[in-house]
Amino acid sequence: MTNGNDAADRLGDVREGMTVVDALGEELGPVAEVKLGDPEAVTTAGQEPAPGGDDLVGTAARAIWSGPDLPEQEIARFRRVGYLRVDRAMARDLYAAADDVHRVDGEMVRLSVPADQLVSG
Repeated sequence: MTNGNDAADRLGDVREGMTVVDALGEELGPVAEVKLGDPEAVTTAGQEPAPGGDDLVGTAARAIWSGPDLPEQEIARFRRVGYLRVDRAMARDLYAAADDVHRVDGEMVRLSVPADQLVSG
């Protein structure tokens, strides 16, 4: 287990099947997917289409993203910092960015935010 404060290091300790707990202690479900970030990932900042123009940047970002239909801002953030997906059997899956991971204890991932602040997809 990595004890550093770096979000990428903490996410690197996360494995599929670990139990995810939010900041309030609520068990959210198991980790279904972990993706490390790419700090060099291209963002759409400053590249918004002109009114009436084609959104080629947004179309390209969506083509690369294999997850659910999420706001482009969240997709860009997840690609840069990394994320984990929490499998919720009876609800939409939740996505937590690497910087939402507070620490990893054994087989438990503890988040620094409550579930209602996570992105669902």
